[in-house]
Amino acid sequence: MAHRQHSASTQIPSVRPDNSRPFLTQKVVLSSLHAQQVFDRGYEMCANALFSLSVVLRFIGPEAQAQEVDALVDASIDQSLEDLRQESRRLREVAESNGIESAIGYTSARTVEVKITSPRAIRYLAIIREFDGMLAQMDALWLSSVITDAQYARGVYEWKRRILRLAGHIRQIASRAVLAARRKEAGDMGGAGGESLLGEDASVVTNGSPAEHSKSE
Repeated sequence: MAHRQHSASTQIPSVRPDNSRPFLTQKVVLSSLHAQQVFDRGYEMCANALFSLSVVLRFIGPEAQAQEVDALVDASIDQSLEDLRQESRRLREVAESNGIESAIGYTSARTVEVKITSPRAIRYLAIIREFDGMLAQMDALWLSSVITDAQYARGVYEWKRRILRLAGHIRQIASRAVLAARRKEAGDMGGAGGESLLGEDASVVTNGSPAEHSKSE
């Protein structure tokens, strides 16, 4: 008989929409359609997961364990942001070597009001903004016939997929970490209270075994 299963990668326990949470509002202009789509599909999902890691996990598990998970998430965010910046610099150099101005316009730039609900949420937003800036470089090269249609489409697709996969990866980490901490709290795992939530491969431990996390690349 078919039954409904809740995947740990899509459910984040203890993040209730009716709970009152502090937030800051930041207005951000996203020029490209692709950055707008990444924001619409990935930001809220990632922000909820990051809030869960910053706040919820610390209510139900030891601080040392929360810090282990924090380090894993920070490394993923930092790597993605640095890779985007490197790509932006590379494209800028290509544009300059071809005498191309990258200050181009967009027909439907959009201003979004972003709710910042945790310190790391603004860092994921920084990734989206960096992506938007990188696309300005790529669009200029494409419109100037320096890169082909195929190169343009492939580059946009790969970066969009990577940034959205990062959001999904963080959501998966948050869900598994909170579930693991709850099991430890209830004594279901039978482990010591100070046992790490991370396996040897830096994945989050659930049901007593390391659960593989998807790569951001």
